[in-house]
Amino acid sequence: MGVKECRAMLAAAFGNSASSYHKGRSILHSIFAYGLRQEWCDRNPVDAIEAPRVKEKPIEPLTPEEVGRLERAAERPEHRDMQLSLKLMLYCGIRPTEVTRIDPQRDIVGDELIIRPNTSKTGGGRVVPLRKVATYIKQHRGALTIPDRWEQRWRALRRAARFRSWRPDICRHTFATYHARHFRNLPALQLEMGHTTPRLLHSRYLSPIGQSAARRFWNM
Repeated sequence: MGVKECRAMLAAAFGNSASSYHKGRSILHSIFAYGLRQEWCDRNPVDAIEAPRVKEKPIEPLTPEEVGRLERAAERPEHRDMQLSLKLMLYCGIRPTEVTRIDPQRDIVGDELIIRPNTSKTGGGRVVPLRKVATYIKQHRGALTIPDRWEQRWRALRRAARFRSWRPDICRHTFATYHARHFRNLPALQLEMGHTTPRLLHSRYLSPIGQSAARRFWNM
């Protein structure tokens, strides 16, 4: 398969979205890169296909009022098993897929949460301060759980908090936005998010918000 065929394949499968095209190109490039290592081909034709520039759309964080709705819904008896999950996503920036892989009894050490390589979405480990989650953990140390049927439980909690629509990873965006505004320490935030460079923080996560909103978030 040559450059022309690869370009036509990408256009047919991913031509409607620059973001999807970019991801498709990365996948196809990885396939040919593997073929090169196995000596099944002598070049990677995808190298000649320019990756489209993807303009990241800003994602607004949850407001303190919306965070409060989630917190109050999680206090109801039927949703209390989601309290730890919610707090880790909101106040530690943990991805939903990572939450489902956490073992609270093993991975919570003192006032820190250890995200191990086999837990992380990207395969890299990191250590995240628990901050305001630490008090909750100390109060419930013997009963910290990540419930089964997690995705179903998470949808039920959002419905209970009166969210009719939901943006993927919005809790992580919320954490990053309020962290940057309140603590004003991007190197620390980069480490806690597990990013190798600060580029993604600037392009996707740092929505402008007021200092008062950030203070309310961290002092709720």
